[in-house]
Amino acid sequence: MAAGLRLQRDGVPFTIFEKGSDVGGTWRENRYPGLTIDVPSPIYTFRDYRHGGWRRWMPDQPEIYEYFRDVATRSGLRRAIRFNTAVTAASWDGEAWVVQLDDGTSERYRVLVCAQGFLHHPRWPEISGLDSFTGELVHSAQWREEIVTAGKRVGVVGTGSTGTQLVGALAGAAAHVTQFQRTAQWIFPFPNFSVPGVMRSVLSSRPSLVTQIGDTLERVGDAVIGAATRHPGVARQVMDRIARLHLRTVRDPVLRQRLTPHEAPLCKRPVVSLRFYRAVQRPDVSVVDSAIDRVCPEGVVTADGRLHKLDVLILATGFDAHAYMRRIAITGRDGVTLEQAWADGPEGYRTVSLAGFPNLFMVMGPHSPLLSVSIHASAELQSDYIAQMLEVLDRDGVVAVEPTPDATSTWMQSIRDGVPGTLWASGCRSWYLGDGDTPVLWPYDRTSWFELLRTPDLADYEIQTTKRVPVTA
Repeated sequence: MAAGLRLQRDGVPFTIFEKGSDVGGTWRENRYPGLTIDVPSPIYTFRDYRHGGWRRWMPDQPEIYEYFRDVATRSGLRRAIRFNTAVTAASWDGEAWVVQLDDGTSERYRVLVCAQGFLHHPRWPEISGLDSFTGELVHSAQWREEIVTAGKRVGVVGTGSTGTQLVGALAGAAAHVTQFQRTAQWIFPFPNFSVPGVMRSVLSSRPSLVTQIGDTLERVGDAVIGAATRHPGVARQVMDRIARLHLRTVRDPVLRQRLTPHEAPLCKRPVVSLRFYRAVQRPDVSVVDSAIDRVCPEGVVTADGRLHKLDVLILATGFDAHAYMRRIAITGRDGVTLEQAWADGPEGYRTVSLAGFPNLFMVMGPHSPLLSVSIHASAELQSDYIAQMLEVLDRDGVVAVEPTPDATSTWMQSIRDGVPGTLWASGCRSWYLGDGDTPVLWPYDRTSWFELLRTPDLADYEIQTTKRVPVTA
């Protein structure tokens, strides 16, 4: 949506292929009980469509989903979206991208922008016997409205943000909740509250104030949370102290020890909840840290031989976060596939383009910030960069642009140079780290991120020229 809004503003013709029936992305697909966002609402808006009417400081799924739907309608963006249409493959033919669709047809576009996001493809765990379970089995990202949890014995596999939210929401409503914990997580007690109606009215009438609040929140977040991840110091000590003090609200020392992570706070994606520690201290909630051996028709059998009888089993096991656009068979110049190009892990140039893949751009590609810079701000910044590259493509005689291998190598080395001293170099395991040798994240501050993408450095690009071709995306 960020890319589409920018292209629409510039008057560039484009088509968005959306495999779903509506906009909203992860907020359309995820509907599990207790789902809320974990960042303040003023940050979570498009710059030209600031929203001051959020009912909660950190809104829940229906409210966020409705915001995206409203923006798509008010902006007119829906007219450029082809819903229920999935892209299965794309190949560069020397002048344009041939895009294969799931109905068997193909279309040709000069520019391909990959903006699939990263919390997209559910990751199913490799647990023996999953298919044998006779109760309700569901991945949290594929929630079915007909699933009943009230009065049921519910198992939750996973301890990340989703698992934590589920346990907090189901405790007291389900007959019993069992959380299967492989790795304990640090839980941060950031407050969530209802926004007073007067404040909503003021913010709705002054979008610029929402922008100012959001910008301030991002700067403070980068100075505290971002700084804590990047280097040792007071900020890291403060965040560590907050997490440990919150853990001390678990009164039972045995349970508290079982809930104590072995890794430093913030190495993994931070989990935000004021409900979780209260929930797990209830008599109708259990935390099981014995490994899952198998699933049977009645429930889950753990390595200690115990059978946990269940009516509902929820897999809160996250996503294939580093698939990016790899579920599409993408073939670039000289027949090189994306899988081949990323054999050693995802990479790119300045998060937005790839050597060997002319006229291909990414929104929220590898090494985009995922912690102290909002998704909206990053996606809009990358879309601005792409818009500038489209201006280059619109020059007389320019056919294609792609970053040079040397520029890409230099960029990747700059990422590696920024990792030592960060929490992500402390030996922890996290989906932030990716499947290659270089962590798939941004190791620098917010200011450096905006400076990096403010203006393209055309010296880092190979620009192919010939006859003029009108630009489309």
